[in-house]
Amino acid sequence: MKKKKKAKKTGKAPKKPLKAKKAQKKAVKKTAKPAKRAKQTEFKTVYISLGSNVGDREEYIEQAITLLRETPGIKVIRRSSNFETQPQGRKNQPLFINAAVEISTNYSPQDLLLLLQGFEDTLGRDRSIEWGPRTIDMDILLYANELISEDSLTVPHPLMHERLFVLEPLKEIAPNVVHPILERTIKELYNDKKAEGITSEKYDEELPGFREVKRGIADDYERW
Repeated sequence: MKKKKKAKKTGKAPKKPLKAKKAQKKAVKKTAKPAKRAKQTEFKTVYISLGSNVGDREEYIEQAITLLRETPGIKVIRRSSNFETQPQGRKNQPLFINAAVEISTNYSPQDLLLLLQGFEDTLGRDRSIEWGPRTIDMDILLYANELISEDSLTVPHPLMHERLFVLEPLKEIAPNVVHPILERTIKELYNDKKAEGITSEKYDEELPGFREVKRGIADDYERW
């Protein structure tokens, strides 16, 4: 993996990204249906991963961060550098640009998920090909220290500790944050995975809470 300062456009360019404010309003409006978002006064720290390998990859990353920044109830605290990484799953596709962002939000985990999916849709995300190319991918990695296992959402993200393309940008902005199940810092998880090389060693699934979170993994986790 390497930091990417300037990346070329890759793949067949999709339609031009929507302007940030227009896309943000559309996504928030979609999130609010069918019922109004429940008010949550306490702000929580959340870490989100970003990825793009279609068209102007860096532009899509910037668009996604701008949408977060301009959404009421969300404060962007810090963001990582952009990293160019190899695709997972389907290998015959363009390289990815990956990044991570720390936000503070009073959105519930479920409402935040819907909001991110709305952002993906408005930025042209195509979900027709499993593990396929995408204009933007936005995933909740950590939501405070909460453990969530639902059909549509699993937190911490069940495979975040196995993916260098997630851990490297996250390590840059949150090296000392502790995984609430594995009880290791992001820096330690990154170093562990980096040292594995080709061999992948699984963490003990008997750790408290790990089986419950793993049980919530959906089959269509796409690139994960």
